[in-house]
Amino acid sequence: MADRDDSDNRRVVAYWPFDESEGSSAEEVVSGCRDAVEHAFADARFKSDSDPRWIDGVTGSGLLFDGYSTQIEHDRQILDGDTTEFTVEAWIAPRAFEGQSSERLSPIVSNHSVDDNRGFEFGLDGHGRCSFQVGLGDTWVAVQTESPLPKYSWSHVAAVFEGDDGSLRLYVDAACTAVERVPEGSMIVPADVPVLIGKNNRTERVDDTFALHNFSGAIDELKIYDCAFTASDVRERYETPCHDEHPSMNYETIALDPSRYRGDRHRPQYHPIPPGHWMNEPHAPLYHDGQYHLFYQHNPSGPYWGNIHWGHWVSDDLVHWRHLKPALAPERDGLAPDGIWSGGSTHDADGDPVLLFTAGEIDRTPDQRVVVASPVDPDDPELTSWRQDDESAIERPHSIGLRDNDFRDPFVWRENGTWYCLVGSGFATGGGAALVYESESLAEWVFRGCLHRTDHDEYPELGLVWELPVLLPIGEDETDAEKYAFIVSPIEGAAEVEVYYWLGEWDPDACRFVPDHEDPRRIDYGGFHFTGPHGIVDPETGRSLLFTIAQDDRRPRDHYDAGWAHNGGLPVHLFLRDDGRLGIEPIEELRSLRAERLAEIRNVQVSNANDELDGVGGTAVEIRATMASDGAEKYGLKVRANPDGSEETLIYYDERTERIVVHREHSTRNAETRATVSERSSLVHRGEVDRDGEDLELRVYLDGSMLEVYVNSLKSVTTRLYPEDERSTGIEAWADGDVTVQRLDVWELDSAYE
Repeated sequence: MADRDDSDNRRVVAYWPFDESEGSSAEEVVSGCRDAVEHAFADARFKSDSDPRWIDGVTGSGLLFDGYSTQIEHDRQILDGDTTEFTVEAWIAPRAFEGQSSERLSPIVSNHSVDDNRGFEFGLDGHGRCSFQVGLGDTWVAVQTESPLPKYSWSHVAAVFEGDDGSLRLYVDAACTAVERVPEGSMIVPADVPVLIGKNNRTERVDDTFALHNFSGAIDELKIYDCAFTASDVRERYETPCHDEHPSMNYETIALDPSRYRGDRHRPQYHPIPPGHWMNEPHAPLYHDGQYHLFYQHNPSGPYWGNIHWGHWVSDDLVHWRHLKPALAPERDGLAPDGIWSGGSTHDADGDPVLLFTAGEIDRTPDQRVVVASPVDPDDPELTSWRQDDESAIERPHSIGLRDNDFRDPFVWRENGTWYCLVGSGFATGGGAALVYESESLAEWVFRGCLHRTDHDEYPELGLVWELPVLLPIGEDETDAEKYAFIVSPIEGAAEVEVYYWLGEWDPDACRFVPDHEDPRRIDYGGFHFTGPHGIVDPETGRSLLFTIAQDDRRPRDHYDAGWAHNGGLPVHLFLRDDGRLGIEPIEELRSLRAERLAEIRNVQVSNANDELDGVGGTAVEIRATMASDGAEKYGLKVRANPDGSEETLIYYDERTERIVVHREHSTRNAETRATVSERSSLVHRGEVDRDGEDLELRVYLDGSMLEVYVNSLKSVTTRLYPEDERSTGIEAWADGDVTVQRLDVWELDSAYE
């Protein structure tokens, strides 16, 4: 069972060199056993099967663990009996820490039964501190470093148990970083369970699907010995593969790789989407040094909610996005140990960018506060590294009866030398609130009350809490008065997940919004597919732009199998129409995605238009259509249609009810998918659109599972489609009577990513 390692004359009981560089197994060379590398794409549901990720290692290759599904189970025992001497070493490069306080580790390797005080575990805690834990039969003991390991770089870690002299020792890059004493003569009592690499066998679960406490990052040269290394032994092992030079790695080597999802027909190609795993709402759009930055709620550990970081995109044109490493992460000793939740951005008086974010600390009441982050290097054009302040910028006021733990989502802007900040909240007696703060320096903020309130009993759909408040100028009316859109995303109580707005005027002296209408209105009729708003006044064009999250309807099991969850909606331009109503349009920069015009139809009846549309379709297309009824009551388009009509999505305007309708009851013939979708969102989206005599104008964007419909620049419908048939790409005009298709253009669109 054991063998000699000739390089250091130590007795090796298990050794995984991870030099395979391909395939879905890893050899344990002492036993000669090949262990399966389990991972989500070994038997993929939504794309072709693929290997786990192998990267350049310290020597040869190394294995990259995705943080939620990659694991190795080794059935052979590596401890013959009670053990007085033991060493485990490995090279590791963490990509993410799990971000929560727990006695359970994200293991490099484990072989333990904690309840019986048997075995051992070696790995990282939720904030990246290295830990070595052993069972002595009557007790469980642990030793842990004070500081987290660096992410995105190789570290040599070694754990030593020396029972005769009663010590547990941890080494990081050959430096002894922690020592714990145990009684002399102690022995590790073996556990009768498999050896696990990258996975904990005593775990918590999320949504009954995701097991927590998994290692996220690369592992190489994992060895276990039945002897206790000295400090010089550890240094020799550290220096041997390095040739006196620490192995190098860059972030791109270990980053989430969007090419892993190639072939997934449901994954969007030109919408804002993270390189992998989970995202919530995009936020804090920032224009700096000629580039647009956009951040988003992101879990780099897996496609489930939790461990929220700020993901980071950068773009030259708001369309083609580049993935950067996460900008902000939870920090154990910081003000946000449990999550970096939503926030906003601005520039300080010197023109340097500043982020304001919601810091999550679950063991504190209130568990949310606003904290500032600044770039480590303001001259870095990518703004890749940020430093979190160690003092809060804005705390929840205690004197006005707010709910304890609902104080989040700062939206900040500067106006006439003064910074203003909205924070979403809610009153304990009921009803949402958007709180207003102002500052002359960004250092001290003065609470100015509520921007706007409504009667909760009269408008129960506005919920108990207003998240993500946004205030954007949209243009001057006929009296030259500047109009604003005040936007909120209500939750709890009777609220569905919707986005509501009012038009009105902003009074900066009083810090109040004066609405032109009492009733809240909806921008989009797709329900929770259009939520999580955040906005910016584009310094380049003066436009007010809105960003949203397009949630995807899917079950946790679908997220697990797909490896990703959610994406952003297309950036939209909000403006004041000539008729005084709110206008909404996709940004014009999206034209740059047009690769090929597939159809150009003018002034024909529906049947003739469909003759020209025969064979036209796609999963990444833009459609622009103008249609006029010659007696038809319902008319519009069919998209994602297959040849036999068993799958199709119908988009039409109903003249009688003056409503736009998106009908998804036949979007997929998979009954299970259809049932899942209907649990969270209606299969028929509809809402009023008063065209005021205008012909019907539709702008439609299809992108994988995404469907966005814009109607006469007045309303939108954002939703998701999951056809099963790969032939479900067809596009047709449709009407229940005579209709003239004045214009119908179809373009195939390129990917927004390299």
